Amino acid sequence: MPPSANRQQIMQEQALLNHIKRLERGGEDHLVAQVHLSSLAAFEQLPECLAVARTIADRAAKTHDASLYPLFNHDLFLIYNRESAPHIEKVIDRLCGVLKEDPFFASGVDAEAAFCSRFDLATDYGELVQRAEDLNAQKAEQDAAVRLGRGKRTNKKPLNLAGLAAVEKAIAQADLSAMTSRQPICEFGEDGKPRPLFYELFTSISALSDTLLPDQDVFSDRWLFQYLTAKLDHRMLAWLDKNDDSTLKHSFSLNINIASLLSPRFLEFDESLDQARRNTIIVELQMHDVFADIARYLFAREFLLDRGYRIALDGVTELSLPLVDRVMLGAELVKLQWSYNLRGHIEGRFGDRLRGAIEKIDPKRIIFTRCESDDAVELGHELGVVLFQGYFLDHLLSEKISREEAVERLSAALARHRRMAVPSAAASS
Repeated sequence: MPPSANRQQIMQEQALLNHIKRLERGGEDHLVAQVHLSSLAAFEQLPECLAVARTIADRAAKTHDASLYPLFNHDLFLIYNRESAPHIEKVIDRLCGVLKEDPFFASGVDAEAAFCSRFDLATDYGELVQRAEDLNAQKAEQDAAVRLGRGKRTNKKPLNLAGLAAVEKAIAQADLSAMTSRQPICEFGEDGKPRPLFYELFTSISALSDTLLPDQDVFSDRWLFQYLTAKLDHRMLAWLDKNDDSTLKHSFSLNINIASLLSPRFLEFDESLDQARRNTIIVELQMHDVFADIARYLFAREFLLDRGYRIALDGVTELSLPLVDRVMLGAELVKLQWSYNLRGHIEGRFGDRLRGAIEKIDPKRIIFTRCESDDAVELGHELGVVLFQGYFLDHLLSEKISREEAVERLSAALARHRRMAVPSAAASS
């Protein structure tokens, strides 16, 4: 962002506060709307979606003599007179309609009400001033954190050509035995303990880049990141071809780009396998890679199935799940990313659509990934899902305990914490 644009952004919060204070006298005819774009779960991470929302609001402001303030946290403030209120409400409804696929709106009417805070200067002046002052303070804290080096990942610079060359060189020279991780995909036995069925092999470019280029964001360009993962794919295939570890001879999954599947390197790897080994290997493909070039995917799919591999579709979220036709795409498994908000989506306004998508795919063909708590397993079982992957499963396996034992340990730890907190609180009073 150029310096002039940065100054303009810094001024928005203060300009909003100044405008509100100017309306202290004689501003009873004005209303204010705060559109909480910062509350969005998925679209808040997509700059182009936020830009469209700002454009819609900006056009409405110009048409209906309103003032628009886009803030640092992506929220939009509109200040307008009472006569314009019906027009502004239509714009807010339009924004809800454009953004309705975001998981934030899963609860329906309640979410739509929470999406916009409304203020009447005749009755809410003090509350509105406090809101604006709080936002100014939050912006100042964020700026201070960035200056002190505690900024978020998004404050990293986009990957440049020098950084790209450094990461590519590191991938070419890296010892993959030290970089490769194996994470189990599990089902649960009658004793409540997880049982690994197979292991996913993966290496972490983000860990590599954090070591080499801590100030640059390798995820800043999806296709550049795709290029780097293709380089890593080739190294992984070469390593697997020469590796004599017996645990890597069968029953594992490999996350790989479609371009890497069609490369000479994969054909060499394929030639080194017998049919029995191919039949135990699952090839995981990212959804965005599949739909980026569907013709290439269809060719790769026929090649993989002909050779005896199985296919898993990875990177599926609650937003993309209803779009997945597992049978048509020729996949045996679908990996659905679990999140702490997933239960709310399943039980919310779009719950029937998500449940229908799960039934169409077949819950026994779905793997819940990124499972970080027992709720992931509980929700999965409620939906008929039997396969799970994530740190919570890793913890159960390392401790050799069941879900129930893990929950009991957590409850006991929380109870001890509460008992310790009560005496200290009494002493302070």
